[in-house]
Amino acid sequence: MFKDFIEQHRETMISTLQDILKIESVKGHPVPDGPFGAGPAEALSYVLKLAYDRGFVTKNIDGYAGHVEYGEGDDYIAVVSHLDVVPAGEGWSHPPYGAVIEQGKIYARGAIDDKGPAMSTLWALFAMKALGVQPKRKIRVIFGLDEESDWRCMEHYFRYEPKPIGGFTPDASFPLIYAEKGLVTLRIDVPADAESMSAQVLHFAGGDRVNMVPAHAMAELDCHSSTAASEFALKIRKSAKEASINATVETTDSTVKIFVAGVSAHASRPDAGVNAVLHLAQLLGTGTVSNSSMWRTVGSWDTAGRALGIDGADDETGPLTANLGRAELVDGMYHFYINIRFPIRMTAEQILQDVQSFLSDKWQVSIIEHMPPLHVNPSSPLVETLMDVYRSYFGDDASPISIGGATYARAIPNAVAFGALFPNREDFAHKADENWSISDYLTCIEIYAEAMTRLANTL
Repeated sequence: MFKDFIEQHRETMISTLQDILKIESVKGHPVPDGPFGAGPAEALSYVLKLAYDRGFVTKNIDGYAGHVEYGEGDDYIAVVSHLDVVPAGEGWSHPPYGAVIEQGKIYARGAIDDKGPAMSTLWALFAMKALGVQPKRKIRVIFGLDEESDWRCMEHYFRYEPKPIGGFTPDASFPLIYAEKGLVTLRIDVPADAESMSAQVLHFAGGDRVNMVPAHAMAELDCHSSTAASEFALKIRKSAKEASINATVETTDSTVKIFVAGVSAHASRPDAGVNAVLHLAQLLGTGTVSNSSMWRTVGSWDTAGRALGIDGADDETGPLTANLGRAELVDGMYHFYINIRFPIRMTAEQILQDVQSFLSDKWQVSIIEHMPPLHVNPSSPLVETLMDVYRSYFGDDASPISIGGATYARAIPNAVAFGALFPNREDFAHKADENWSISDYLTCIEIYAEAMTRLANTL
């Protein structure tokens, strides 16, 4: 039923996907009617107008989030996605907001996380209405604008709108995510050495977001003389070469600047990236610099949390992961931000206590973000219904899985992540050259139309 509709509207489905991906919807400074900046506001306006022009009921909740509605009744099924994206970063071979299609894939920031999947759910709703599908319950496709940061969009939206009876988010992978690790971001504060006869670090910064593996980092040091600067630069270049660290070193009189390049990845999979902040700390730890012991400690941090005394795992959600996502030197204080995804048997309070006891008393550790784990019964009607839809399209007997990511499934009751990344596809979320298969995008429209229909008639 849905397949014919998709074939008839294929070109428009693709062109509207390109339109939304060309909007640079990175969180920015507030603007009128746009608390998260002009880009996210433009993206929300685009999808709501697209739906309104097709006769749908739409609503913009003060620029924080919005929805498109179809069907009747008070109770509703929600499909929640987000239109904000992380910064593009570096290393792209295609323009990050060009929405270029090459060899059947569309390249853009947000292609798979999460504007592409968001468009597939919207077109699924368009298909249902056009074909006269009458669900027993109302369906809302909800668009958030702050998922990559603080989730203030969902907090504000549900302050004024009732919660659904269930639903899903297309912000992970198939077959279905029934459990998500807990998330906690720690900030570790270390006082900078005020005076040092060693090379003095003047500036230090790296990373854009705590939920990304940092692809860049820099430090500027005063070596007190041009001769010392030349010797220090030579040592850093040698250390970088020996450790296969991608570093550029510049000298000007007594000053040395070090630039380190890494490879971005999602913080829930830190091993998939190359951490520029960690590499810069390792280089500084090889030299005679201010806060030398701090650099050696930070340089030893690993993605399993062993060097912080918090490594652990369980059978359902797997091992803890730790990502040193951002770091900076501000007003005489170093700040290191570590994004941790922890198994469901652990707690954020336990992690905080363990890290603080593992580090020097002079280092202060605090929680700046926390989300408890998510766990939905794999035998629930929600999971069984969506898994039936999955199996009808993919034809395998896969079981629901768990992930380290944090999705909007936590924002509503009785919800899971369902797609949109197909099995055995490489995940380019938060990476350079993020892309999504056009064929998978179109297939997701069909899958989501079926899933929404069945959930609305079952729950």
